[in-house]
Amino acid sequence: MNIKNLLLITAVTLGFMACNSDSSTQTENSEALDTAGIALNNLNMEGLAEEIKRRELALTDVTQKVDRLKAQQLMEAYLTFERRFSNTNMAPVYLFKAGELAMSLNNTPASLKHFDKVYQQYKKYEKRPYALFLKAFILENQAKNYDEARITYENFIEEFPNHEMVDDAQYSIKNMGKSAEELIREFEIQDSIRAAQKAS
Repeated sequence: MNIKNLLLITAVTLGFMACNSDSSTQTENSEALDTAGIALNNLNMEGLAEEIKRRELALTDVTQKVDRLKAQQLMEAYLTFERRFSNTNMAPVYLFKAGELAMSLNNTPASLKHFDKVYQQYKKYEKRPYALFLKAFILENQAKNYDEARITYENFIEEFPNHEMVDDAQYSIKNMGKSAEELIREFEIQDSIRAAQKAS
């Protein structure tokens, strides 16, 4: 047997093994348990929606700070629903909620990813403008990436000029990077100016 035939047989064998490995991995993934011990990928749409409701109730039962594990479990359910049933009306709703949860947990990369996906892929979703605004807000306040935040706020204002959050976006652009002390000082100066104008 020459080297060319040996290489061909080896390539075919490795390809076959890879296919078998991929198929077993997919089976394992479909049966994989999440952090709550449930195989979310095996639930139908109604079952998954019920599981989401159960996890939402479990999270609201926490009276003090956010329970990170329960929040993570709820986020897993949201994201599984969005991935599996992306053509339904609830898919962007749950993806947006996953972004809010990630933001509350200070998981900046995840929140940016989820809000950006809402904005990019769900053009008809009513909260799409908020997703873009929140992306800018996170870039500014959590990531401290002021250049990207400014660009994103400007894109928001340009695309949704009549949105109720436009004033907030403009305010953020104007005051980006300023400390709380600086903002308080500016407010005090503005109040003094207003008081002086009223007196005159």
